[in-house]
Amino acid sequence: MKALSINSKIMLVQLLMALLGALALAVAGYFILYTSLTASAKRQMRYVAVSQADFVRHNWDMLLSEIRELGHSEAVTTYTSSFWEGALTEYLKDISSQDFSVVAYLDQSGLEKVKVVNGRKSTHLMELGSSAIFKRARQHPNVIQFEIVTENTAGVELPPPYIEYIYYGDRFGRFTGAVMALSPIDRLSPTMANFHFEETGYLTLMTTDGRVLITPDKGQAMRRVNLGKIIGTSGLCLGGVRIKRAPLLGQDVMNALIYLPEMGVFLDAALPMDRFMLVPRRLIIVYLAIILLTMALCLLVSYKLAGGITRPILELAAAANKLAQGDWAQEIRPRKNDETGVLAQAFLVMKGRLHDMIRSRDLEITARRQSEERYRTLFETAPDAISVLDDQGVIVDVNPAALRLYGLGRWEMVGKRTTDFIHPENLEVCQLNFERLKGAAVINVEEEIIIYYGPEREERPVWRKAKSLVDDKGLFRGVLAYDRDLRERREANRLREELDRIARHDLKAPLNGIVNIPYLIRKQNNLSAEQLRWLQMIEDSGYKMLELINNSLEIYRMEEGRYNFQPVRVDCVAILRKIGLDLLDQLQSRRVELRLLVNNRPCRKDERFIISGDELLTYSMLANLIKNALEASPVGQAIEVAMRKAENGRLEIIIHNDGAVPEELRASFFDKYVTWGKRGGSGLGTYSARLMAVTQRGDITMRSSAAQGTFVIIGFGGSASAD
Repeated sequence: MKALSINSKIMLVQLLMALLGALALAVAGYFILYTSLTASAKRQMRYVAVSQADFVRHNWDMLLSEIRELGHSEAVTTYTSSFWEGALTEYLKDISSQDFSVVAYLDQSGLEKVKVVNGRKSTHLMELGSSAIFKRARQHPNVIQFEIVTENTAGVELPPPYIEYIYYGDRFGRFTGAVMALSPIDRLSPTMANFHFEETGYLTLMTTDGRVLITPDKGQAMRRVNLGKIIGTSGLCLGGVRIKRAPLLGQDVMNALIYLPEMGVFLDAALPMDRFMLVPRRLIIVYLAIILLTMALCLLVSYKLAGGITRPILELAAAANKLAQGDWAQEIRPRKNDETGVLAQAFLVMKGRLHDMIRSRDLEITARRQSEERYRTLFETAPDAISVLDDQGVIVDVNPAALRLYGLGRWEMVGKRTTDFIHPENLEVCQLNFERLKGAAVINVEEEIIIYYGPEREERPVWRKAKSLVDDKGLFRGVLAYDRDLRERREANRLREELDRIARHDLKAPLNGIVNIPYLIRKQNNLSAEQLRWLQMIEDSGYKMLELINNSLEIYRMEEGRYNFQPVRVDCVAILRKIGLDLLDQLQSRRVELRLLVNNRPCRKDERFIISGDELLTYSMLANLIKNALEASPVGQAIEVAMRKAENGRLEIIIHNDGAVPEELRASFFDKYVTWGKRGGSGLGTYSARLMAVTQRGDITMRSSAAQGTFVIIGFGGSASAD
């Protein structure tokens, strides 16, 4: 199914917006019209209800006036004996024929003396002295007491509902009696019972407890309704108007409820909504025409506005389609400064960046391909055996050197675990190191292991160096293992040690004879002073050579960890002075002064600096370091040897000269066979000095710069003192 174009989508949006606008207008118009009509209907309904309530009040006032006139009439106030009974009876008949069904005269005890029912004198007289309404009348003379009777009362000729009035008179300050009148409730408003229920609604009069008094529906008379709920939910007792559903009418009605406090009753009026809310046909036609015109106007405006929005978007879509086909010559010029212009400008920037990204990607792919080719060349030609392991220790690739070291073919190694080719004694260590690499605890590990060579699984020692492989996210991906055969190295070390021992033994044997010859010649006593001096020089040189050979043997023992160190008290001042005498000729030839300092002051003749160490090792160590300082010191400068007790309590000897160690040799200054600028140098002087310092449980460091020269600091362990 073909997707809709942006023009089609815009048109759909325009139509939808027009419909929504028309709908909103229709809803708003309906709401305004309905609200206006409802307000008008409520005003009319309130007028109807108030008018009827005023009519009821008028009838009520008329009844009260008639009762008051009856109580003030001469026939009642002058009644004293049966002589007047005939006149009173006739008067009561006249009153009864108008608005009252029952009229009676009561004496001061509440006994009916004369009673007329529906215009006829009644002989059924009652005693009302104990009734509540009569008691109220006696307590409030000259005030009309009334109550609405809704229950049948024995002896009363009038069926309920009706209104009972009692007026207790005391005109001249003495009790004369009371008049009682019973009036049907419909006398209050005869029109209420004549409303046509099915067509025009209804009017209802109710007591405060919800008893229906007057209603056009005869079946609802005297029925009790929940008036409290109506008042509580609608608030109509103050004359409000509401719209509700009337089941009997089958439609919505306008309902008003008015309270008549002087009577203690409620007037409930309900009329159909159709009676009030009549909308002219012409108004509806005009309203529909306005809605249609609004829809057309919305469509026209939205079409004009959408054209300026969709045109640059369509141009951008066409340019993007051509860019996808590889046409980088597309140019989009922003026409406006609104969002479409920003979008066009962003499109141009994106096009440039995308072009650069594609070019960079191509260059990166080319560089990566070249790098992989170089890696493969190095991998294939490396002299060491290289194995690539995955994150489970399975071999995924090996170089030719690894195939030669293990004596196997590629198909025999790739896809198998590296532990399959390792001796069982080394499996635990290898597995532990692999887990350390996998857990990123370390990056590189080195270990000596035994591997199996060839199908016969011949045991061979190798030195393995393993490095963890991680991806760009730092996740562990495998291990790169380098293996080197140790058989040739071990054989070379064995031959070197053998040659060293043979050389030392072969040198010491003839040297012992040489150092003894000067002693034998000196015993002849026939040499001149000059000859004796030469003979002494030969003897001293022989002993020095013998000492060097012995030192070489001691260095070998220290390297092997077999030197028997027995610390004694050694005076460094005495040793340094002896070294100064031994190097006197060299010091004088280079015009270099050897200065001894103790605790930052010149050393006195009787002063000592005692350390705990080995005298021979201390002499050899200091002699090598001072000789190196002498050779490196500029001509005419001094060499300072400072002996002090540091702040941490240990003893230090600091040898300083103004020469500087070449920067490229400072990191390897104490390494074996490292030398510079000396013809015939062995590179063992500083190496042996560090070895002797460590053997005596001390340490040695160096710092050097062109501005400050070179400082060699020797720290001694153990207890010692400076005297």
